[in-house]
Amino acid sequence: MDTIAVNEELVSGYEYFDCPERRAALTEMFKFDQRRVVLGTGACSTLGEECERLRAKRVFLVRDPGIPKLAEHVRQALAAGGVEVAGEFDEVIANPSVESVDALAAALGTVECDAVLALGGGSTLDTAKVALCVATSGGSTADYLGFDKFGEPARWPLLALPTTSGTGAEASRVAVIVAAEGKQAIYDDHIQPGVALVDPELTADLPPALTATTGLDAIGHALECTASKKTNDVGDAVARESLRSGLPHLARAIAKGASDPEARYHMARCSLLGGMLLSPINTGAAHALGYGIEKVSAVKGKSVPHGAAVALVLPGVMRHNLPAVAEKYYYTAAVAGIDLTGKTTEEGGRDAAGWVDELRRRHTPYGSLSESGLGEEDLPKMLDIAMAVGRLLDPNPVEVTREVAEGIYREVMA
Repeated sequence: MDTIAVNEELVSGYEYFDCPERRAALTEMFKFDQRRVVLGTGACSTLGEECERLRAKRVFLVRDPGIPKLAEHVRQALAAGGVEVAGEFDEVIANPSVESVDALAAALGTVECDAVLALGGGSTLDTAKVALCVATSGGSTADYLGFDKFGEPARWPLLALPTTSGTGAEASRVAVIVAAEGKQAIYDDHIQPGVALVDPELTADLPPALTATTGLDAIGHALECTASKKTNDVGDAVARESLRSGLPHLARAIAKGASDPEARYHMARCSLLGGMLLSPINTGAAHALGYGIEKVSAVKGKSVPHGAAVALVLPGVMRHNLPAVAEKYYYTAAVAGIDLTGKTTEEGGRDAAGWVDELRRRHTPYGSLSESGLGEEDLPKMLDIAMAVGRLLDPNPVEVTREVAEGIYREVMA
């Protein structure tokens, strides 16, 4: 736990990756030859070394406005490494919009720096990831919604320091931006941070409810990636490692917070590995149905957080997927610590789905759709949104029709 791991070392100790061929496949799949992924308690103190690798003497700091203590911690780490802060941008908003990302892109055009450092949760990291490329390529964020529309890398290298353990945005080629049509995704290799510096100490003071919703998001990534028709042996192995870190430690991280650094470390690892999987594999039906919840709740003025939206429907999606991937969910139940004595693979898989449902109900205010401010009248619009996300529905291991999706929503209506 105290050792800082880089790239392939993230799965050290996992027997599957002991052989050189699998390590090589890991490097190829996650493009470790093109980026640096660092995990470890105290990793923030190596900021000076990471900047030196990039030959960055002056950095521009993009940060969440609500974390002044963490920002000061980062400034001190930079100063200790002889790195100057050329300026700061703290006008990041939750659920970044086209306008808010464009504002950062405009600010970058007025700064002389060698690199950009993003400090915050998924919204901050997504803002920085996209804004750097918009500032380089020109135009507006709205011009780049969709797949692979940036024609060149950003002018500045990006160092991403997450302060939550959930989205894995520090390690993916994905960003979510609110546009005129609601939340839209940008997928592009050019927005993937060149350095992901994951220090569990930066998440130590995360409140219990936020620990729960972000942690459920991380676990949802791993569960959907292991079940996806797009996965392979390497991806499945990494997803299982993510689950092996997250499942036994999420409840502990929620309950004990800063007093349980081991739990914080494992949730950071769970989130990081899950985030890495989003680029080569991506998620499935629970995220598609979750988008329906997010978008409709946002229009109604009571936004359901991404992790909670996914966790509301994930148990139903897991039960639906049992005919194809029961063994994977049985593994999930085992590493979660569920007693599987005398239970079939399918029964164990159902218990895993129940574990997700119970944790969400116990530790978040989003026990059901009705508790989240959504009702029967919202189902048609939620279904329209969910069924339009073919890129996530298609790789789901069992087909999800509109009727199936409606049934999953209804399971958590009350």
